[in-house]
Amino acid sequence: MAHGLDVSHKTHYARLGHASQHLIPNILKALLAHYIPPNALLVCVNGWFKGNKSKLLKTVEWKKIHNAAKNGYDEFDTPLIYTLLRNLVPTICPTNGWDHPTNPQLRETTLGDDIERCRRYRNAILHRGNTTVKDQELDDIFNEFKSMAMRFENVLKLQPNELFFEFENLRTCCMDEDTEKMYLDRLRDIQEMETDDHESIKDLEKRSNLTEQRISKVELDMQSLTEAMQSVNSSADESLVFREPLTNKTCYEGEPISLECVVEGGKKPSKWYKGGKAVLSDKIRDESKDQTYKLSILHATREDAGVYTVKIGNKITDVRLDVIERPPFLIKLRMYQQELAKIALKGENTIICAGTNAGKTYVAFHVIESHLLTNPKAGKIVFINKTNVLLGQQYSRACDTFTTLNIQGKIKIWKAEDDDSENFEKDIGKASLIFMTPKSLSNHLIDSAAVKVSIDMFTLIIFDECHHTHDKSVYNELMSYYRIAKYSGKTHRLPQILGLTASPGTNKAKDLSSAKDHLTKVMANLDVSELSVVKRHKEELLQYTSIPEKVPITSTTRKHDPLKDIIFRAMEYVEHKLNSRIVSNFLSEILHQNRDLYEALHNPPFQRTEVRYIQWIGETKEKVEHVLHKDTQVPRLLHACLRHLELYTECLEINALLEIDQVRDVIMQGYASESFASQSANTEEEREIVSKLRDVFAEIREIGRYIEGNPDIKVVIERIENAYQQLEEESRFIIFVKTRATAIALAERLPGYLRSTYLTGSHKSVEEGGRPPDQQIDVLEKFRNGEHLCIVATSVGCEGLDVPQCNMMIRYRFSADEISSLQMRGRVRKKEGQEVIVGTTKEFETEKKNIQRQYLMTQAIDEVSKLNITRDIAIAEKLIYEKEESERRKQQMKMSKKRNGVFSVKCKYCGVLITDDNLLRHVNEKMFIVCDNTILTRIRRVPFPKKKQTEFDGCKKLDKVFGLQCQHRWGSIIIYKECEFVALSQDYIKVFDPQTDSFIDCEKWCDLPFKIQELTNDDFINYNKMPVAM
Repeated sequence: MAHGLDVSHKTHYARLGHASQHLIPNILKALLAHYIPPNALLVCVNGWFKGNKSKLLKTVEWKKIHNAAKNGYDEFDTPLIYTLLRNLVPTICPTNGWDHPTNPQLRETTLGDDIERCRRYRNAILHRGNTTVKDQELDDIFNEFKSMAMRFENVLKLQPNELFFEFENLRTCCMDEDTEKMYLDRLRDIQEMETDDHESIKDLEKRSNLTEQRISKVELDMQSLTEAMQSVNSSADESLVFREPLTNKTCYEGEPISLECVVEGGKKPSKWYKGGKAVLSDKIRDESKDQTYKLSILHATREDAGVYTVKIGNKITDVRLDVIERPPFLIKLRMYQQELAKIALKGENTIICAGTNAGKTYVAFHVIESHLLTNPKAGKIVFINKTNVLLGQQYSRACDTFTTLNIQGKIKIWKAEDDDSENFEKDIGKASLIFMTPKSLSNHLIDSAAVKVSIDMFTLIIFDECHHTHDKSVYNELMSYYRIAKYSGKTHRLPQILGLTASPGTNKAKDLSSAKDHLTKVMANLDVSELSVVKRHKEELLQYTSIPEKVPITSTTRKHDPLKDIIFRAMEYVEHKLNSRIVSNFLSEILHQNRDLYEALHNPPFQRTEVRYIQWIGETKEKVEHVLHKDTQVPRLLHACLRHLELYTECLEINALLEIDQVRDVIMQGYASESFASQSANTEEEREIVSKLRDVFAEIREIGRYIEGNPDIKVVIERIENAYQQLEEESRFIIFVKTRATAIALAERLPGYLRSTYLTGSHKSVEEGGRPPDQQIDVLEKFRNGEHLCIVATSVGCEGLDVPQCNMMIRYRFSADEISSLQMRGRVRKKEGQEVIVGTTKEFETEKKNIQRQYLMTQAIDEVSKLNITRDIAIAEKLIYEKEESERRKQQMKMSKKRNGVFSVKCKYCGVLITDDNLLRHVNEKMFIVCDNTILTRIRRVPFPKKKQTEFDGCKKLDKVFGLQCQHRWGSIIIYKECEFVALSQDYIKVFDPQTDSFIDCEKWCDLPFKIQELTNDDFINYNKMPVAM
């Protein structure tokens, strides 16, 4: 019994030990950071302590203070923080002053009283004579701790009970024997260490007094010697000439500053004074050399401001130094965020890995602020994001945060459509913080850029969602210019790299080793050898991040689905046309050369709702493109059949996801497009499949009222309605779907009170369901302020969207990878939010794999962050550079081997001749135009919407271009130098080589083996002279 009681009392003592070693120091660290940012501490200490510093602070404490700007306050203990607060913050003072004989009374509750209580409790716990703490004593102490915690919460502007619950949990939690022993051992170690320190300090004080006496004697001897030398050189001083005189200087607090002048003649004795007193100290150094007389102040303080005098020989001259107060940090970080920022604040490359909603952007903004304060003149930061919508979101945040920079016009956003503006270099030169997409910046780093810049003009590059930095991605393309600068030796300075990600991914790894390999590849691509992760403040991180409740809902199908039967019959009809007599005759003639096309047409996949069927359509299209020159009729017919099959597969998908009304709309749009194209049809079979499409539309319209509703849609609406009843207008819902068509249709189907809209990517036109960047940003802003309570988004919305009110995310039949799964979950920001997944058995199996890979990813981050892999990263990065160099050399060789050749350009869908090599020209190797204005008589034009009439490289897109003969898309009308040209797109044309009697596979114009001439002034003149037949 006694033994058990003794253990209980020792456990109480261990609880007090944890409070004094962990909880109280953490509060005091936060308090110190609240009043004095770590990067400003050294300045404050130097200004206040001056001659008394050796007595107030130990050497080890000075070392911590010097390192605070880099390491923060992690290593600071209670005595040091107490000393700093009482000496540096004059507004803090106990009711009865510091070091009063009696402890603060219960009614004395100023901040100074509580800091005094922290010190006294810490000392009392540490130096008490025994380890027996009874229940009542423990309760009394913890009650006072909790009262102090609530007052500290008010000062630090924390959430109510945030600190209170930490003490409450410590008082009541279970503590095993190992934990208890650990805290008791730590208390014992601290007691012994403080006893040793006390003896050491006594000894050092004795030695210090002797040293000060010797220094005084040496200084007197040196002064006598200097005066003797000055008298010898006095005659020469009269002719002293300043080649570069002293000039008045101004600097911010904490910055290094130098006062210097250059004189003619030989070296003379010199001395610097301020207010008649010599100024040299450990932070003010005389760095004069030869004819240059220089005084350097390592960290300027307000006390350093004033008039300085330099005496060179017997010549005296004055100079003024003004030290401006540095503004306080705008970004206040939590403890775990300070831990994430630690490596970046040292100026080192790193990747900040932390979950969604951890505040990575605010950590990055803190790094930005610190970087610009440290580099007020040279600092230039570029913030990279993959999409315009996220770029706009981050730009808007930055303008709201850094208001002074914004007013000064030093924050810029540079969009892709602005890339070729002549003002780029000037605008970027003036800016301190620039927001760009990776491709936009890469376009200005390439040697052939119209406005080229060097990567060394930037001092910090931030990659948001940096997990994209792999293989041939646009992020890694941008980093390739960094590697060129690093290994070519052509730049004296590289920018610091900071990556931000919630999920580096695993590249579908099946084991931990593969996951670690992928992570280190991403790190090597970003020249990062150390990750920034939360280790010490995980509990705090968990308090501020929310994990939504996962709600899986198994997808169900309609019991009776006649619409599906109608579409299947139509697809069977079109497949039959692929094997009609006209097609069979054509295939028999080319069978020996194109057997693969014969096999593909003869064996379509049986399951028309599977992905394999869609893949078969795409593969068969490519095979058809290689026989366009063999016949004028059949290839066109085959392309038409495959387009109809694509339309029907889209209808099957929409039928599974939505309602019959949405299927009918898709059929109607498809019929309008195909009936127009069939006006130039040259086979009866093509007109027949268009007629069949019209019949399908009629059948669907007739049965529409008898089709049961989609059961999955009903479940989704029920979920939303239940959540809406709880939060009403405070609700925010995001639904993720696979396609643009589904996003648009589902947004229309949802209840009207949600005021739903859709969010899709900008790479497609408005007519095709795309959203231009300005519309994307507008949708998000209206979603935040409640004009829309629900948005239905494609994958463009998965990353980085910050809507704090979002309380439910629904993944509707969307099969994601491990990164997208994590990112979508992260859109739920409200506590007690929900992640609803509506999926099939197969889609849930994929999600199970995602969770396993996310676990592997977490393990990989944990293990890699513990390793020193600097050398491995350096080797890997060098290998990446060497591989890229090899590829660049191959590309150069390929370009040098390009030949003049005869070729023709034909329509991709029917083989109609568009132009030939003699009439094709390029503008800046980006736009490939037909230099024959008679083509304007062979096309049909459809205007782009105003917002899509973009301008780049001096060219403005005006209209879409369709062949008049075949009605297929060819490219666009552009205006270049006030003249209209037809610009061809690789998406719609094929290049035919008559020498080999075959089409050339090339996704980009630069892959073409033939030389294409640049548009010259003579071409331009001849083009305008050509008469255009109307």
